[in-house]
Amino acid sequence: MTSELRPETSSMSEDAAVLCVHQSLRRCLDAIEQHQEEWSSAILECGPLVRSLSNLAEQLQSCQKVTFSKTPLSGFTDLQDRLRYKLQAAVDLTLEKLHDEMCKLQRVRDSVSHQVGLVLHVYEVNGEKLGLEASLERTSHSPSIADMLEWLQDTEKYYRNQYLQRKLLLEVRHNQLSDIKNLVHSWESLNDKFTAKQHLVEDMLLNVSFFREAAS
Repeated sequence: MTSELRPETSSMSEDAAVLCVHQSLRRCLDAIEQHQEEWSSAILECGPLVRSLSNLAEQLQSCQKVTFSKTPLSGFTDLQDRLRYKLQAAVDLTLEKLHDEMCKLQRVRDSVSHQVGLVLHVYEVNGEKLGLEASLERTSHSPSIADMLEWLQDTEKYYRNQYLQRKLLLEVRHNQLSDIKNLVHSWESLNDKFTAKQHLVEDMLLNVSFFREAAS
């Protein structure tokens, strides 16, 4: 009699494992959708700041090259120093604002990595009960668990790599004017590079829309 109950018990155990992993996946996907909006907003804020920084560096370079004593402004003896100080302060302030935006990107990256890590942990804990067949099973309204785990890892990598490259790009000192002046071109190149990969996140959220609605 005991042996007759084993298949049903095994099925219930598998169903419970699937439910547990699905719940973890939905929490992670909900968080990523919110984070994607936060990420896009921070990237949008960075654009004008980077352009402003480039313009300020160019002005500061010009200010340092000009000999004011040989211009009609020679009567204003401290004008060049005052102008240089004002421009340098503006550079420092803009770098500080960019740092604040990068902190937002870092929080998104860390949160996504944490959320994906939690899902992988839940899957590992339940992996034995799930079995390979349940992990690969797809339905009309739900991708397979294996598919979603792969998409989440690709998404985590997307945020991690993008944050790192942008952070390295902005690691310039306030007196590295040539590097700062050319920063806008490098930043826009990164925008082009990662815009082409942004579909990874958008496609994933689209592909799991029915899966997420099924829990409502």
